[in-house]
Amino acid sequence: MRSEIRAVLVLAGLAAGCADRSADAADGAKRNREAPRMEQEADGTDGVRNLPSSFGRSFATLDEYLEHLRNYAGPIDQPWYRQVRPGVYEVVTSMRPAPAPKTYTRDELMREFGFKR
Repeated sequence: MRSEIRAVLVLAGLAAGCADRSADAADGAKRNREAPRMEQEADGTDGVRNLPSSFGRSFATLDEYLEHLRNYAGPIDQPWYRQVRPGVYEVVTSMRPAPAPKTYTRDELMREFGFKR
């Protein structure tokens, strides 16, 4: 019994030591996820960063970001946008039951994600 308790404590200590973020950082990440901020790059490029499912990348154009979502977010069951006709996009998800289709114009997506013309 005593060795089982010791093993649990050792595993708990290892798990705590392996954590790469503190609890405060995790709370901050939750707040950022709830209210994502789209920011322009400060180094003079017009790339937009901190976009949903961007995995730390920044994007110069909406087309570049939408292509990234299709190639990297879609395969891991995250939403992406499919062009259904020129200038109109539909959100694609793997949610079941499938929600009613949501469509956005190109201008709406550009405003939503912070891209300039």
